[in-house]
Amino acid sequence: MQGISFLEDSVSVILSDISNRELLDRMQKLVKTERKITHVILLHIAEIETRKLYAELGFDGMFPYLTRGLGYSEGSAYRRLHSARLLIQVPEISQKIENGSLNLSQLTKMQKCIKANEDKGGVLSASKTLEVLQKIEHRNSFETEKTLAKEMNMPIESYEILTPQRDDSVRLVVSLTKDEFAHLELAKSLLSHICLDGTWAQVIGKLAETFNKKKLHGREEVTQSAIVAAADRVDSSRAVGGLRRVQDSQSSGLSRKTKRRSSRCYIPLDVRREVFKKAQNRCEYADVISGQRCQSRFQLQIDHRVPVALGGADGIENLRVLCRTHNLAAARQLGIGSR
Repeated sequence: MQGISFLEDSVSVILSDISNRELLDRMQKLVKTERKITHVILLHIAEIETRKLYAELGFDGMFPYLTRGLGYSEGSAYRRLHSARLLIQVPEISQKIENGSLNLSQLTKMQKCIKANEDKGGVLSASKTLEVLQKIEHRNSFETEKTLAKEMNMPIESYEILTPQRDDSVRLVVSLTKDEFAHLELAKSLLSHICLDGTWAQVIGKLAETFNKKKLHGREEVTQSAIVAAADRVDSSRAVGGLRRVQDSQSSGLSRKTKRRSSRCYIPLDVRREVFKKAQNRCEYADVISGQRCQSRFQLQIDHRVPVALGGADGIENLRVLCRTHNLAAARQLGIGSR
């Protein structure tokens, strides 16, 4: 079966014939080109909107022109239009768009915050806008929204919404405090070997299932009398302690499961704790060229730098923490298959 191919300068290129390093180098160059083209497109969008050229083509605004005229999806058109408008207000961000330190999603979020501020009668100067944008450079979506909420003094929303759906599932929207979310994030990391998809729905469901089984003493059917009896036994302070014990139970359960899978060697608990402490409970894999470290907390495993099969020891100096993805990758590189 022939691999994926395409034409480049009238020459057919088959990706499967390219070395790993060349493939990665090509990808990096393509991303740089894509960013440069995106920047140029934003400039064109801004100029076309300034001249109102969309009207001559039969469109009543830039958004219909981008979607119906040029075929952009609504989301893509929305991000490009708002980013183009922000680029005109703060032209200093041109280089940041091209080097990737700011992306269209971030610029769109910033523009929405500016609009919300204007709706309240506020005015944000170009210098202040640039100052805020500098604080969200190289940030992911969550960190960007967190920074913008603080810097732009966005209102704090606290509510709970339950929406039933046609398959009997329920859509739940809740607001969590900083501490509540930190506890939930920790639980998600501890449960990553059980909740393989890593969705919040899986994590919350598993925590509830474990807590319920513990309080109902293993009974599968949950009756109204059982719920009342459980409520009578647990006051508010003990409820918090109960949740922590559930998390501890999950953590120790993961350790026991890991030991069962790795019967070929036993790593003492104190050694395991020291290894995880040294790794700050994150994946230690780092790219040998860029030095970029993974730092994932998902499905963490203890790995032998020199495998036991190749004479490696169980001492701390030969142990490291890897996520499942990089543990399997390390095994493949050594030619010993997945573990």
